Amino acid sequence: MHSNEAQYANRQAVIEDVLCKHPGVREAALVRDGGDEYVAFIVPDDAYMDEVLGRRSAGDAILGKWRKTYDLTQFTKEAATAQVGFNTLAWNSSYTRQPIPAEEMREWVETTVTDILELSPKAVYEIGCGTGMLLMRIAAYCDRYVGVDFSPVVLDRLREQLRTVPSMAERVEVMERRADNFDDLDENSFDTVVINSVSQHFPNLDYLTKVVENAVNIVKPGGHVFIGDVRSLPLLPGFDSSVELFQAPDPVSVGELRDRIKRRAQREQQLVLSPAYFLSLRHRVPKVSSVEIRLRRGRADNEMSRYRYNAILHVGHSTEAAFEVTYQDWRESEPTLEQIRTLLRGSRAPIGIQRIRNARLEKDRIVLERLRNADATLTAEELKREIEQRGSRGIHPQDLMDLDAENVGFKVLTSWSACRADGSYDALFIPSKLIQQQSCLTVNWPHPELSDFVRLANSPGQNKFRAELVDRILEHCRLNLPAESVPCKVSLIDMLPRAADGTVASVELLASRLTCI
Repeated sequence: MHSNEAQYANRQAVIEDVLCKHPGVREAALVRDGGDEYVAFIVPDDAYMDEVLGRRSAGDAILGKWRKTYDLTQFTKEAATAQVGFNTLAWNSSYTRQPIPAEEMREWVETTVTDILELSPKAVYEIGCGTGMLLMRIAAYCDRYVGVDFSPVVLDRLREQLRTVPSMAERVEVMERRADNFDDLDENSFDTVVINSVSQHFPNLDYLTKVVENAVNIVKPGGHVFIGDVRSLPLLPGFDSSVELFQAPDPVSVGELRDRIKRRAQREQQLVLSPAYFLSLRHRVPKVSSVEIRLRRGRADNEMSRYRYNAILHVGHSTEAAFEVTYQDWRESEPTLEQIRTLLRGSRAPIGIQRIRNARLEKDRIVLERLRNADATLTAEELKREIEQRGSRGIHPQDLMDLDAENVGFKVLTSWSACRADGSYDALFIPSKLIQQQSCLTVNWPHPELSDFVRLANSPGQNKFRAELVDRILEHCRLNLPAESVPCKVSLIDMLPRAADGTVASVELLASRLTCI
């Protein structure tokens, strides 16, 4: 090692040691900023954030706000007359701010129920059961169904509905409790935990992790934790851009539109999650054997079908070998749906295709691309007209999913495990005979980049606490390091991605990646 490199390594070790001695730091890594200064990447200590900086109290306030919002929706005339098992009040479009059409909500409910019933649940614990849109459809197939929610008014409405179906009420228990309350629940007492369209209302990632860890604990080996309708962090810039363009008056310039998109991201109040978060759970929660990241089914063109996904945690160590397949890159020949159908009819072997352009998101992908490169004086009207004139490319995910019903002899699986920001997805076509031969299927889906594990979620309502932690860390460095060794910047991240040998991997790549977040 050259003397300069040795000097840098020694100084780096000293600075990292000082950083890790601060009680608010769980892990730290240091990189040069391109010159002689250093940037520190810090994984915060959650207990310090909660107890010292006050994040827990703020989180409780956020949960209280959500509960009040839900309660108020049930005092209306519409709530009193809502169809049993189909109370969709407060389900409003981010684009129009109007209620999502009933037919679209019905599809959302039915596809979610289909996905959960595929897991063959018999003993279900649902967190955030709300007005029972899932419960009223799934409980009939179960021996036991426990639904919990933190809103007493919502639960009262659900109990009223259950009284209209006595046979179902016999097997259903509903309780008022927070999502993180698992008191009196035994280990391995359920085969399925459902957390659907709830995670976005949790106050922070640490809260979600505690809920998931407890959920896994009460699921018996061979069971599942279904976390559905999850908002996608890699796709958040595209979502924000599409909403702001939709709402923008025609004369608004691209420059102003960029500012609106930035402000929207800063105001985000919901927890938005990367699929990488769920993939990381395999290494943090030993009872999780594998994780699936599934695109949502559906034909309705709305934010739920385009920008959300389902994460399924398989619980208990599987004895089945991983299902290995080599993936073709869709971009090389861009096969059409009909060409894929023909390919399947001529094959008896599994077929994997990766990076399929997502027709659901094609226009939004183009919007995001143009907003990054367009002249600032271009107007929203001109941009909308340009996008409408673009031809559509890619394959709608539901078109591939529908091949299951065409009797082509293949089971079709789709995945967003790779965490790509353009919304492209991967598909695996498995001969039905192989599906029947294996009780549990573990698939070698394309992996995310290591840098995708740096940021696992956004930080809604946490700017004050994060800024205070950064100030305290920098002050700690000034008191314990020479001036030339104090980091010029501290960036808070969710994980330090590590190589197989446990060493921090690609720190320089993390630095370049974070400049784009």
